[in-house]
Amino acid sequence: MSREVVIEPCPICGQAALAGDAPYYACAACGTRLKQSRWLGWQRDRFFFQRVGAAYRNAQADLLARPFTRAQLADLVGSCYTDEDLVAIAAGDLTRVRLPRSTVANIMFPQTHETCYIQVNHLARAEGTVLPEGVSRMDSPADRSALRILDQGNLFISDQRLIFPSSTHTSIRLDRKLSGARAFRDALAVQRKGEEVATYFLGLPSRYTALIVAYLQGRLDHLR
Repeated sequence: MSREVVIEPCPICGQAALAGDAPYYACAACGTRLKQSRWLGWQRDRFFFQRVGAAYRNAQADLLARPFTRAQLADLVGSCYTDEDLVAIAAGDLTRVRLPRSTVANIMFPQTHETCYIQVNHLARAEGTVLPEGVSRMDSPADRSALRILDQGNLFISDQRLIFPSSTHTSIRLDRKLSGARAFRDALAVQRKGEEVATYFLGLPSRYTALIVAYLQGRLDHLR
């Protein structure tokens, strides 16, 4: 008897399908497991991760604490990276980065002869305390009480700059003047030489902060 497929490919590893017998589903490739919730005995379009593949530790904080619809599971495809992938990206291997499927990114960046590597939607931009030089990661949320919120928008990161289209259209070039970056559990902060504040992007899922800090590490090492 064939098993029910919740989504194919697996939103974590992108390989086998998440399939099984209701209410439990699993990926044979990475070991990720889902449980479908019930309400008064009926199956609902809500799924909880019971386990995320062991190679994807950086994504566990995002995924184990909340329910997902089928549509939200589909949106996860391509956004999770293994710890091995992140180490390689931090060393400058950009072939490990899966390019965004966004129509906006595919239209906007070829016109400027750039490659968009990362896109994260629905963030807030803020300014705050100056960062030290180098790239670092904090296992805690950003302290929003110390920040001044400026606007909201989507963050795009290309091979040349960080772009945040909004009312002020922020653009931060990835050049030698980019002196520091810090990833928090829910935010990214970047610092340019000579500026009296750092720019913060708030509302990032932790799996994206892990990816972005690895990407910026590779870029800053290359620039130096």
